[in-house]
Amino acid sequence: MSATIRITVAASPRGDPIPSVMEPLLAISISQSIESVDWTYLEDLFIRAPLGARSAAALEQVFRNSQIALFAYDGDRLVAAGRALTDKVSWTIIFDVVVDPDCQGKGLGKMMVEALASGSGARNVMLQSVPGKEDFYARLGYRPMTTAMAKYDDPQWALANGYIE
Repeated sequence: MSATIRITVAASPRGDPIPSVMEPLLAISISQSIESVDWTYLEDLFIRAPLGARSAAALEQVFRNSQIALFAYDGDRLVAAGRALTDKVSWTIIFDVVVDPDCQGKGLGKMMVEALASGSGARNVMLQSVPGKEDFYARLGYRPMTTAMAKYDDPQWALANGYIE
């Protein structure tokens, strides 16, 4: 399935994203097309964002295996991506929302999260982020869970990097 929508992201004098007649900061196309993704570029974007080092092959595999995968382009340049798994009724979980550092603070991350959540059809949404991004997601209405748990293949790494207690 492939669909592309175009949106313009502008900013108020305070930096808040708003629809306006102001000069656009970004002219974004959002695509569900996996076939056009430059996985090596996405690998570099994950490092620069920073979301951590992952191989292009691993990124391609997880995005292809996700029910929802979105890619945002400013012209031909990939500037954001994200993916989600969903049962389309009760729960969706969002992973790997990445935004180019040059495009952060312009509403693109919020737009990606909202597009992933609304496109899922589920009533409830969970997400996993890198440590340190909790305030960003709290501003979007996400709250820490008291009962969520995770089992990592490398629990020492997850503990050392702030993913588990």
